[in-house]
This record gives sequence, structure tokens and C-alpha cells, in this order.
Amino acid sequence: MASESLEPAVKTLLASLGRGRAGFNIEPLSASGNNRVFTLYCDGKMLVLKWYFHDAEDTRDRLGSEYAFLEHAWNIGLRCIPQPIGKDANSYLALYEFVEGRKLGAHEVDVGVLQQAAHFFASINSLHSREQASALPHASEACFSLTEHFDMLDARLSRLLDMPVESDVDRCAAEFVSRLTAYWADTKPRIIQGSAALELSSDGALPAEERCLSPSDFGFHNALLRPDGSVCFIDFEYAGWDDPAKTVGDFFSHPGVAVSHEQFEPFLARALAPFDNAEQMAARVRLLEPISQMKWCCIILNEFLPAAARRRNFANPVSDAIALKQRQLDKATQLFESLPH
Repeated sequence: MASESLEPAVKTLLASLGRGRAGFNIEPLSASGNNRVFTLYCDGKMLVLKWYFHDAEDTRDRLGSEYAFLEHAWNIGLRCIPQPIGKDANSYLALYEFVEGRKLGAHEVDVGVLQQAAHFFASINSLHSREQASALPHASEACFSLTEHFDMLDARLSRLLDMPVESDVDRCAAEFVSRLTAYWADTKPRIIQGSAALELSSDGALPAEERCLSPSDFGFHNALLRPDGSVCFIDFEYAGWDDPAKTVGDFFSHPGVAVSHEQFEPFLARALAPFDNAEQMAARVRLLEPISQMKWCCIILNEFLPAAARRRNFANPVSDAIALKQRQLDKATQLFESLPH
């Protein structure tokens, strides 16, 4: 669907919901990393319209994953999320509640908001919630064994090693990826040794009762602080069933809005409270944390890959590609330097 056909598609979506008979207006709200987001005004109300990216080389059902996760969360009574209003899968469009709030700064990530995040994760993973969510899909890049975690990181590093090198910043990035690869070669054996101490089989699949419903890409970079001080979590296009080790590791590794590692253990205790085998699950989370840290170094560098660059251009056609690459390389370098060496 081309941008000039957006309004007719929106009209069709609104008509299917019995809305917008008196007309509507849409205005750009933000250019996210993957999609286009608009404010939609109709029937005296303000909603959020999301137009999802799709590409022949990226077949993930972003709309389906996000909408299904939000429907489930809303239906079990969670209100720290936007309400899903309606969708049109054929046009890659969905409507959500407009949330009054603002982005959090790193200085605002205190014990209170961290506990809200842990409570959200624990609530979506209550026994009742998990029993009701069997139809939800796997999270994007879900991993249920040590081998799958290893293969995921190996594949990301391999893609980066094959990145096109066409500029000075590309060459600097290629050199950095070589450093990442060497670091992983030293780290992977230590994780294997640690897994043996915990009696974890490399190929053994994580039992269903130890899998979590993951918001995925979970962190305060995807959150809004409401005027009353409560946090609303947003952006669930990668959500689904996953390993808690990946969800928690990503939460503390994401560079968007830094979370102090001093809160790792309190967060872990609250987040895993609904699970019967919480203590062993926590040990697994600690063991696999370096994989999340390495993975985020790779994700930050996705801008150097052609498919990811096309997705970014869809979301923000006016971005400066070279400047963006340099910013991403600087972020990845900063994260890498924070790892134990």
C-alpha cells in the first residue's frame, strides 16, 4: 500500500468499526524504528493509527503479534497498556487508544517504575494468563534451548560479517564486528561450562511451564509516563512466547533508556514470582545474560544491513543514512566497552 492510498484504507477500517462517519483527520505522530505512527482524530476522539512495515525479506507478522498480545493483556484486566481498538491486516493498519504521557528519561528510572515493569511482566505471566494464552505465537527470534540462543547470536554475527562495505563508517563497523566475534569466541565456552554446572542440556527444550509471555523489546524506551505517575508500556510487535532469560536479559541490556544493573536481582525476584521453579529459572537468566548483551551490540548495528535499512527508510524517509550509521556504531561501541573484558 502506497502512502497516497492510506486515507482510503483508514476510511475502510473506521467504517468496519462503525466510526468516522463524519470524517477523520490523521497527522504524523512519530517515525518509529520500523513503522509509521499517526494521531487519528474522529468522532471527537483521538486515537493512534499504526501502519506496519512489511517486506519480502522480513515476513514477520508485526501487526498480528502486537494486536494479539494487547488483546490478551487487555482481556485479563491489564491497563498499563494501550487498548486495542481495531485492525485491518490486509492494509497493515491498526488502531489503538491514545495514551496521555511522555517518554521517560534515564534519571527517572527509579525503584518505583522498575517495580511497575516487574509487576507488568509478572501479571502477564500469572498462571491464569499463561493458561489463556496458548494461541499466542512465539516471540520474534524466540529461543527455547541453549543451542537456539547460541545459533541466534551466531546468525546475527554472521550477517554482520557479510555487511556491504562501501564507506569509511562501514569499514569501521566491519572492524568492530571482528572484535565482537572474537569476544563471543571467548565467552561462549564459559556459558557452556556454566550450563553444565546447572545441569542444563544444550539441546534440551525449555519446559512449557518455564516459558514466558514476553512483551519483547521490553524496556523504558517503549514506555510512557502518565500524568498520575503510572507507566504505560507500548510497542509489542515482537511479543509472544519466549525464554525468560532472553526477556530479562534484553530488559537490562537495551541501550534506549538505561536500567541500573543494581536492580537486576530485585527485578528478577518480582518478575519470576509467578513461576513454580523461579530459583532455577533465575540461575538460567544470570547465566545467559551475556548473550543478550552481545545480541544488542548486533541489533544496534542492523542499520548496516540492507533489509534493516529499507525498514528504517520506510519509517523515516528523510533520515541521513551515514549519520545514522555513525550514531549506531557509537552506541554499539559504548555498550561493548561496558561488558566484562
